[in-house]
Amino acid sequence: MLTILARNVTEALHIGLGHLKSYGEWYETRTGKVLEYPGPVMTQYRYPRERVLFSGIRDANPFFHLFEAFWMLGGQEDVDYVRFFNKRMMDYSDDGWRLNGAYGYRWRRYFHTDQLDQVVSHLIDNPASRRAVVSMWDPEDLARAEADYSDVPCNTHIYFKRKHDKLNMTVLCRSNDVIWGVYGANAVHFSILQEYIASQIGIEIGDYYHVSDSYHAYEEPFNKVSAILGPQNGGQLWYDSYLGLSPDGMHYTPAPIFEDRNQADTDIEKFLGYTRTFMESKIRFPPPPPEYANKFFIKTAHKMFSAWYSGQILREYKDALSTAKEIEALDWRKASIEWLERRKAKWESKKL
Repeated sequence: MLTILARNVTEALHIGLGHLKSYGEWYETRTGKVLEYPGPVMTQYRYPRERVLFSGIRDANPFFHLFEAFWMLGGQEDVDYVRFFNKRMMDYSDDGWRLNGAYGYRWRRYFHTDQLDQVVSHLIDNPASRRAVVSMWDPEDLARAEADYSDVPCNTHIYFKRKHDKLNMTVLCRSNDVIWGVYGANAVHFSILQEYIASQIGIEIGDYYHVSDSYHAYEEPFNKVSAILGPQNGGQLWYDSYLGLSPDGMHYTPAPIFEDRNQADTDIEKFLGYTRTFMESKIRFPPPPPEYANKFFIKTAHKMFSAWYSGQILREYKDALSTAKEIEALDWRKASIEWLERRKAKWESKKL
């Protein structure tokens, strides 16, 4: 098994693409031609909080990634919420209103129990346990796959373990798209889950391990994104993007999302409820945001939503970029501004 040891997701993407380019094998699949690594691949993140991508070539959508993470922690399954930020999500709904494989729903409701609450309680009572497992795969999913469902879980299980009083996490994935999955959405969603569980236990986060049984990329996006390989910006590798974000010029360390662990679920519910009010019609004069106990929601998540809404719904990119500059978390601020600038350029080119 190949092990990729990386500081953060951006470094992991760079290293992973290199391995895939050097050793991958091309296959025809039911969904197109893929380049697949010959065996399973494990990615180990030493700093899971450094979860934000900054590559213009990759063009990851930071708004969608963050808001979907909260949608997951809220135990949701409806497609309307996520398609509000990414219209392509509708392609994965078999009935037009829900996502069959929605991870958050499976974490908190699908198996008629809240697996996240159970893991937290178990690891508080049993710090040395090796039994803290969250399942996303249902044996019925194989029958759904045979029935050609659009959405069955790619990530199947999560293991949590306390080590030196930090929370390590291992995610198992049966089929992992390197570009859109493991080093895109997965890195954000699961690292935030890890941070949430650690906060509920009252410990720090440790390492994040992601095991991909099928580690692959589709032909067109691979050919596009593999252009990031090699030096950029005067010789500095782009994957060292957290270096220099800090005012002292060193690596920027993101602040915790859930400083008040007792109000984490309440703040998630408030954020989801507030943002849902914008889905029915275009709101030009939004209501005031809720009062949050965790400042990340008002200082970063709420600012990001306001910037996204101004840009992508109202097409007022000047206001959107102005709001994005007020985002407190420096990594989310940088990614949001750069993503909106790319959308602004595309929008203005259409008007010419």
